[in-house]
Parts: sequence; C-alpha cells; structure tokens
Amino acid sequence: MTPAIPAEDSWAAILRQRHFPAFALLCLGVWLHAADTMLTATAIPAVVADIGGGAYIAWTLAVYVLASIVAGAGAGLAARRYSMRAALSAAAGLYGLGCAISALAPDMAVMLAGRACQGFGGGAIVALTYVALTGLFPAAQWPKLYACISAIWGVASLCGPLIGGAFVEAGSWRGAFWAFAGQGLLLMAAFLLRLPGQAGTGAEAAGPLPFGRLGIVALGVLGIAAAGVIAAPLAALAAGGGGLALLGVAVGLDRRAPVAVLPRATFRAGPVGAGYLTIAMLSLATMPFTVYGPILLDLIHGTRPLVVGYVIAAESLAWTATAIAVSGCRGRAERRAILAGAVVITIGIAGLGWGVPFGGIGAAAFFAVLQGGGAGLAWSFVTRRIVQAAGPGEQGIAAAAVPTVQLLGYALGAAGAGIVANSFGLGARPTAATALAAGPFVFWLFLPLALVGAAAARRLIRQDPAAPGAATARE
Repeated sequence: MTPAIPAEDSWAAILRQRHFPAFALLCLGVWLHAADTMLTATAIPAVVADIGGGAYIAWTLAVYVLASIVAGAGAGLAARRYSMRAALSAAAGLYGLGCAISALAPDMAVMLAGRACQGFGGGAIVALTYVALTGLFPAAQWPKLYACISAIWGVASLCGPLIGGAFVEAGSWRGAFWAFAGQGLLLMAAFLLRLPGQAGTGAEAAGPLPFGRLGIVALGVLGIAAAGVIAAPLAALAAGGGGLALLGVAVGLDRRAPVAVLPRATFRAGPVGAGYLTIAMLSLATMPFTVYGPILLDLIHGTRPLVVGYVIAAESLAWTATAIAVSGCRGRAERRAILAGAVVITIGIAGLGWGVPFGGIGAAAFFAVLQGGGAGLAWSFVTRRIVQAAGPGEQGIAAAAVPTVQLLGYALGAAGAGIVANSFGLGARPTAATALAAGPFVFWLFLPLALVGAAAARRLIRQDPAAPGAATARE
C-alpha cells in the first residue's frame, strides 16, 4: 500500500522541508526581538534606580521602536544587495552589541544608544524573516509559518517578564542584557554557518541603500513619538503633524526612486495597498489599550500591575491561538477569516471603551482577548495576499514591509493615544477622576480608524491575488 503524501500546506509537509531548520533559526531571532521589549519593561525600574534617567523611561521603548521601523524599511533592499546570510548575521551581531552596550551603561544616554542598536538589529531580523519565508517556502505554507511566528510572540509575552524579573530579583538587571547579548552573538554564528549565502541579483541588488529616505523616515517617526509625550495638545499636534509630513515626503521620494523601499503596487488600487492599509489602521487603533490600559485600570479599579500584565499576555496568547487554529483555511474560509478578524478587532476596541473605565478587569480582559483574537484570525492571510499580489521581483520587499507598517501603526497609535490622554489631564498628575473622564475617549476616538481598516479588509478580500501555492518555492 502506497503511503499517503502529505498535503502541501500540512504541518507534515512543512516539517519535511529541507529549509525548515533555517526557519527554526529565524524563529530564534524573532524570539530575541519579541522578548526584548517585555524583558526591558520589567527591568527598567531597577535600571532607573541604578543609573538614573527616570524622565526618559518612555524613550527606552520609543528609541527601540524607531530603530526597528527604520531597519525594517531597509531590510528588503539589504537582502537584495547582499545576501540573506550576510544581512541576518549583521542584524544579529548588531542586536548582541546593543545588548552589551546596555549591560555596560553607566547612564541613561548610553542605555538609549544600546536600545537603538537592539531595535535596529531586532527589527531587521523580523523583517528579513518575512523575506526569507517568501523565498524558502511555497505560498500555501505561509499562513502556518506566520502562525508559528505569532506563537513566538505569545511565548515571549509570558517568558520575557519572567526572565527580566528573575534577573532583577537576583540583583542583576545587567545580567538580563548580558544573557540576550550572548543569544544574539550565538545566533549570528548560527546564521553564518547554516544559511545560504548567495548574493542578491538584478538592478535592485546593485543599487545603493536609500539612507536619505530612511533618515527622513527616522525623523518622521521621532516627531510622531514625541507627540505622545508632549503635554501641550497644540505642540503635540504640531510634532505629530510634522512627523506625518516627513513620512509623506519619504513616501513621495520612494515612489519616484529607481530602487524603492515599498512595492510599486502599494500606491495603486489593488490588494497590496488594501492589505497595508488594513494592517496600519488596525495596528494603530489597537495600541491605546497597550499604552493606557494598565494606568487606567490601576487608577480607576486599583488593579495590580501583575494582573494587568497577565491580561496583556492573554491578548497576545489569543492572537497566537486563533492564528494557529485558522492557519489551514483557504479560499472562501480565508476571506471570511480576514473580514471576521477586522470586525472582531473593531468590536474589541468599542468594548474596551466601556470595559476599562466602567466594567472592571473582567470586562477589560474579555475585550482585550477579542482584540488579540481578531488579529490572529486575519493577520497571516492579509500578509500572504500582500506578498502574492506584489509585482515580479518585489515579493521580498513586500514581505519586509509588513512588520514595518505594523510597527509604524503602533507608533502612530501610541502618539495619538498620548495626545488624547494628555488633553484630558492624564499626563501630569493623573487621578481616578481624570482617568474615568479620559477612559472612553482613549478608545472610542480610534473607532473610525478601525472601521477604515475593516473597510480596507473588505476591499482586500474582493481583489484576489494569485491562487495560494502559485508562488515559486525553492526547495
């Protein structure tokens, strides 16, 4: 009797791929990036107690995200110009160096320099992971592989704080950064030994990296990040508007450049633009809970930080669970998952506007899980449709842009939530009264953007890209 041959998109077929060990290495890189933020958030009180710089706590995250966005924007072109092995090895080495700088930091300025290196290296690793998947695996397998990446984020949301807390409890926050520096350097060595080293080909591979455009993107994101921490509403709007204007300039230059950071199809009516708009708007609209959920629940309901941390982790785990559950969907089921995910996210945001200020921790947890679960339903399939619909030779940069657009949405959402919260007096000396007044608006003012994302998702599913599995896979 002839043994059954596994379907192309089955887990058995994925595990039999000769490139699966390389994917496992890439997952370790995603782990470093995902766990880093959670670990640092746990360790930062001990860092400030040791080296000072409490006024710059927010910038330990902002600098990391800024560097990740810039790195992600250039990652696709770097993979073309050099090789996947060279690009990933350099990114892992830079991440490890950044962790070492943070571990040695005598003050907050050096700490922020280390965080910038960590963000640049980690952001590049994640973006290059998406690029590698498009070249090493057939399109039919991408949703399951994206679900694996989501699972890494879910595990990191639980383990990152535990690792950071363990080092802090042992009296050595520097040890946490040294531990991740070691992981980064080991990963660099593994990339050098295990990944293919062929260089990029084509005109794009020969062109220079667009440092000018990436610099404008960095300044734009910096302005947006500053808007979230400036107390005066008009000044915050000016900073945010200036940042958006700079991003617009960068996009305009990119559209006319011979070597583009974004796929050409991004600015035409079609799946690529609709997919990026879906990711950007839904990422933006879901960020207020991550930024202001903890402080609102603390001020209004007296919820302990540990409990809030578990609620945020539950949101991440819901994303992981639903992504894995629907990863085998195809055709009509895939289209339904995309639209259902966008709708569920919107319902979660609307519910948080009531649940956080008035419903208490149980209601907040329920709607946070809806928010995360909705993302898990849609994200993998939105990503696959974007990459499949990209023009010839642009699937790599299309894939690299997905986590970059997502991070940019998070940065815009954090800044927007900060402007709303500060306008209600939640920035200087927040009280239960100001938290209760601001609570609904911190979430409900983002509902129109979530609806834009849902509309873009609907447009995306009505414009089918190439059939799943049509992309060429190199085995």
